[in-house]
Amino acid sequence: MSRAYETIISGLSSFDPDERRLSVEASVNFGDREEVLGKLLDLLKDEDKGVRDAVATALVLIANRFEKSKKKIVEGICNLIYCKDIGVRNLASELLLKIGEDAFDQVSKLATHEDKDVRKIAIDIIGLMKAKFAVDFLVEKLNDPDPNVVTSVIEALRNIGDDRVTKHLIDMFSKSEFARLQIVEALGEIGKRAKDKKVVCNFLVEAFEISDDPILKGAIVEALGKAGDEKYIDFLIGLIHDENVAVRKMATVAVVELCAQLGYKFGMREDLFKLFFEQGKEIFERTDDLNFKVCFLKFASERIELDEVKSFIIQLLDGNGEISEKAFEIVNERAKEFILFSLKNSVDDESFINLVELALYNSKEIFEDSVLKNLVLEKLLEIFNRVGAEKKIAVLNLISSLDKVIFEEILQKVKMDSDPILKAYLMSI
Repeated sequence: MSRAYETIISGLSSFDPDERRLSVEASVNFGDREEVLGKLLDLLKDEDKGVRDAVATALVLIANRFEKSKKKIVEGICNLIYCKDIGVRNLASELLLKIGEDAFDQVSKLATHEDKDVRKIAIDIIGLMKAKFAVDFLVEKLNDPDPNVVTSVIEALRNIGDDRVTKHLIDMFSKSEFARLQIVEALGEIGKRAKDKKVVCNFLVEAFEISDDPILKGAIVEALGKAGDEKYIDFLIGLIHDENVAVRKMATVAVVELCAQLGYKFGMREDLFKLFFEQGKEIFERTDDLNFKVCFLKFASERIELDEVKSFIIQLLDGNGEISEKAFEIVNERAKEFILFSLKNSVDDESFINLVELALYNSKEIFEDSVLKNLVLEKLLEIFNRVGAEKKIAVLNLISSLDKVIFEEILQKVKMDSDPILKAYLMSI
C-alpha cells in the first residue's frame, strides 16, 4: 500500500473539512478500490456541503473512468434514496441522473419498493433520464396503487414524449379522475412530437366538450396549442369568446403560438387578428414566459402594416435581452416604414432616438432620401430642446451622423450651456 494512498484514506476521515475535501479530490485515481468507494459513499452524508459536492464530482468521474466500480457506486447511491434527510436524497437523485442510463437497472428496482415515496423518487429519476427504452416499464407502473406515484409516471412519460403511450393515457383519462390534468399535459407534449396528431387532438377536443372543470378545460386548450395541428386552429379561435376567463386566455396563447409555429395568417379577418393581438398583448405584458413573448412578436409581425403593431414593437426597442433583439430584427427589416410611422404618430422621445440610432447603424441608406432626412432632423431638434443633458448628447450624436452643418450650428449654442455633462461632452469631441 503506497504512502500516498494511506494519506488519502486517512484524510477522508479527517476532522478538518478542507482536508476531507482535498482527499476526496485526490481519491479519484484510486477509484477502483472498494475501501475508497465505501468511504466516498459515506461522505455523501457529510455535514459540510463543500465535501458533499466534491464527493459527488469524484463519484461521477470514477464511474466514467472505472467500469467495474460503476455498479457499486450506483448501488451505494441508490441506498441513499432511503435516507430520511431530503438533502441527501436529492443529491443521490442528481448523481443517478448524471450517471444516466447505466443507472436504470438499479433505479428500476427502487420503483418496485414497498415504500410509495421511494417508488415516486425512482419514477421521477427515470422520467428525467428521458430514455425511450423505459417506456414499457413505465406503462406497467401506471397501475401503481398510489395516486402520487401514478401522476409521477404520467409526468415521466410526458418527459420522454413517445407517442406509443397515447392510447394508454387516453384510456386512463376516464378511469383516473385524480390524474386528468397530468394526462392532458402529457398528451400536449406527446402530440407536439407525434407524426400523427389526429388521435391526440380529437381526444382533447372531445375531453373539452364533456369537461365542466375550468382548470382542466384551460389545460386542454393549452395542450391543443402545443400539439400544433393547424386543422384545429378554428376550434381554438372560436374559444376567444368563451365565458371562462382561463379558457379565453389559454386559447389566445394557443392561437398565438400556433400561428407563430405554422405561419398561419388570418387572411382578410383583420378584426379577428386585432382581437387576438389585444388579448395577446395583455398576456405579453404580464408574463415572464419567454417562449410566448417570442411567439407573440412573430405573430404580431405578420401584420406589421397595422399601426398598433408598429407602436407595440417600437416600445420594445428600449431594453436588453432576447425580446429587444427580436424587436430590433423586425424594425431593421422595415426601418424606413417605422421611421415614417414614428414621424406621423405620437412616439415617445426615447423610442424615436432608439429607432433613428438603429436605422443609422443598419440601414443608413434610407437617409439618402432628403425629405425623410430633413423630417428626422426636425424631429430630433424638437427633442433636443426638451430633454436633459444625457439625452441631448444622444441626439447630438445622431444629428452629427445626419448633417454636419446643423451639428456644428447646435454645438455653438451648446457652448453657451453651463451644464457639466454637456461641457464634458464638448471637451471629448
